[in-house]
Amino acid sequence: MKNSVRFPHLNRAPVLRKLPEAFKTHFLDSCTVRTYEQSEPILTQGDTVHGMFMIAHGSVEITSINPEGQTVLIHLCRQGEVFGDIEALSDNPAAANCAAAGQTVILFSTKSLLIESTKTPMFLRNIMHVSYERLVRDNQIKFVDQFYPVEQRLCDYLYRLSADKPEVSKTQADLAGLLGCARQTLNRELGRLRDREIIAMEKGKIAVRNRAALRVQAHSTDPAERNRVS
Repeated sequence: MKNSVRFPHLNRAPVLRKLPEAFKTHFLDSCTVRTYEQSEPILTQGDTVHGMFMIAHGSVEITSINPEGQTVLIHLCRQGEVFGDIEALSDNPAAANCAAAGQTVILFSTKSLLIESTKTPMFLRNIMHVSYERLVRDNQIKFVDQFYPVEQRLCDYLYRLSADKPEVSKTQADLAGLLGCARQTLNRELGRLRDREIIAMEKGKIAVRNRAALRVQAHSTDPAERNRVS
């Protein structure tokens, strides 16, 4: 079955916005399908990137490791989003780690298909627009990571990781590593969220009960407002 028929929702993907139907059909049908049955790496930071990846179903965690070995969650890519495009076009290595977050289906566009597609001005504009949105998002994340205390960074991570489903399949060691804090600190902050019934602790995962409260906790600069949320 052709990809344009199998994944009709991808016609609305940002990278294909405002393009002719014939272009979308050709592009999607020229991609190869890659299926990941569980959480596993797709790209490792520093890898050679041979093309662009578009998420058909599922999600992909984008993380980066700094020179000190600390890992930070950059983004949780969802259906219709792409990654690897700028590296492939610029002949640069992967800027981050990309891993399937559970069962995920991806359409892979070779570098040659990607380069050929950029000869269409609207497609090139869409690539640049996607890159601009990444820049804005990453700047916001840097602000949170540099200036917010651990409890707010934890809420921000849980909010983003629970976008597709309420269960966050991260161990406490994983979260402590992402936050750059001690396990004891993480346990204390998770306990506070649990006591306020914003989350529930389950074996091997964290169940988000009140995602709206997580957003307030993560982004409010008023401690009184954060304390009122339940």
